[in-house]
Amino acid sequence: MLKREVAKRVFAREFEACRELEKSERSDSEAADSKTPNLLISPLGLILNRVFVVGVITELDNIGTQSEMWKARIVDPTGAFTVYAGQYQPEASIFFSTVQVPAFIALTGKARTYEPELGSVFVSIRAEEVNVVDEEIRNRWVVDTAEQTVERLEAFSDALTSGYRGEKLREYLLQKGVSSELTEGIAIALERERSPDEFARLLRASIREGLKTLDLDSGNSTDAKADQKEFVLELLREMGGSKGVDYSAFMGAAASRGISEQVVEEVIRFLLAGGQCYEPKIGIIRLVG
Repeated sequence: MLKREVAKRVFAREFEACRELEKSERSDSEAADSKTPNLLISPLGLILNRVFVVGVITELDNIGTQSEMWKARIVDPTGAFTVYAGQYQPEASIFFSTVQVPAFIALTGKARTYEPELGSVFVSIRAEEVNVVDEEIRNRWVVDTAEQTVERLEAFSDALTSGYRGEKLREYLLQKGVSSELTEGIAIALERERSPDEFARLLRASIREGLKTLDLDSGNSTDAKADQKEFVLELLREMGGSKGVDYSAFMGAAASRGISEQVVEEVIRFLLAGGQCYEPKIGIIRLVG
């Protein structure tokens, strides 16, 4: 029986940078096995086939012609996943045909790449199972995924500074307690990437910003920041209704009540990254829920 790949937790920013793992980069036994699933590899060496993500569904379209084919945009604090579900994913397709946008959702699916032309790669998820969840579950996923990603970043940074490559690097990482799968992935990634330290730096910054959005709801937030967030939320509810509010009009209303443009922009940025509001179209802000 073919072993089912474990669904990996990964942020959108790392996922969209994944590329196909060539058969020549796999072990001899895997390369010779025609039933081995298609695998992707991230710039940090994460090897994956299936993923588990939690975020806010902000866009949903039926792009099918002869039969239903749903395309969804799922946002996490670092970016967005593109998700598809059609006739071969009946449960996910039924879910997308009934879900109300926006909503917090948890999704398991298979990673896919599409390369319409050389150098232009699109990474997406083919949905398998999807469920509506609440904000608390989304926040838990963000924290857990951040912890796992930081662990990979630490192992990756250690590999970079070691100066080793190939078999010496593999021996070094295994001795440091890094898993055999991640060890192999890092070794492959370092052969591929031209500026691996730059991607690692950007991902770290993205994770830090994403975690800050969760702090808005924690007891560690300052009273001033909590008041600012609450003001913006109340004004969005007051002006937005079911269709959202024009951003420039919203900024004007906030200014007329004595709130600076800089403060409103900062809070809106946190709300967007945290999945509490989104842009159904450019220039329009709408609350989730």
